[in-house]
Amino acid sequence: MTTRHVHSPDDPALVPYREVRDRDAAGLDGRPGLFIGESPVVIGAMLRSGVETLSILTSERHAARAEAMVEESRALRAGRPDPEVILAPDAILDATVGFNIHRGFLAVGRRPAQRSVQQVLPAAGTDALLLVVEEINNIDNIGQLFRNAAAFGCAAVILSPGCHDPLYRKSLRVSCGCALQVPFARSDDWHGDLARIRDDAGFLLVGATGGGAHRLQDVAAQVHGVRPRRLAVVVGAEFAGLRAETLAACSFRAKIPMAPGVDSLNVGVAAGVFLARLAET
Repeated sequence: MTTRHVHSPDDPALVPYREVRDRDAAGLDGRPGLFIGESPVVIGAMLRSGVETLSILTSERHAARAEAMVEESRALRAGRPDPEVILAPDAILDATVGFNIHRGFLAVGRRPAQRSVQQVLPAAGTDALLLVVEEINNIDNIGQLFRNAAAFGCAAVILSPGCHDPLYRKSLRVSCGCALQVPFARSDDWHGDLARIRDDAGFLLVGATGGGAHRLQDVAAQVHGVRPRRLAVVVGAEFAGLRAETLAACSFRAKIPMAPGVDSLNVGVAAGVFLARLAET
């Protein structure tokens, strides 16, 4: 393991960490081929996952913890090199990054190659649960959706073209690193891919919607015992909902019964309810 002590914001080792917010705002072009992880929880997920973690940046006072994280994950990294541990005084960290690193740790990882929808679908004939996400661009919701997907054993998450980047620093933090755990793919042919997931891969698409839909518990009862049990929960933005064409592609339209005066839930909460109910069947 290499540990580097830096004493100037001009040190070349800090280049990937300079002006993090401004570069985040530029999307994938702000840090081509790389992404930033923030917090020990996320960095731990990076070290345990298949991605290459290039370096960890933290305060000199956290040196022992950073080095322990690298040591403890070595057996899981299957021969991949240790990340460099970069230590700096707090003032240098804040001047470099552009804000107070109140969680104490940042890391740079190499962005994994983008996979196609076909590449992340589980093998035919096996039970599987998918989360299919249409046009969610809220960073917190994307993170929460990935955390739900991991919690309820989803085989993959399928994103429509306009969804936010799951490896954006804040989304990754909200997901507690689960966006590195659950395989995902971004569709470039949304309605074509929905049809292929349904017709070629054999998934029943359960669209989360409101009025006019069957109750979720009734849909769950209807698919109970179906084998192979291949279900895909399809969710959209809270107020816009799923597009008409997307709903038309769904095998079922389901709603969560709610008390009078409440007509919707945050998409992350709703997805959790759907996944929990359908994972039981």
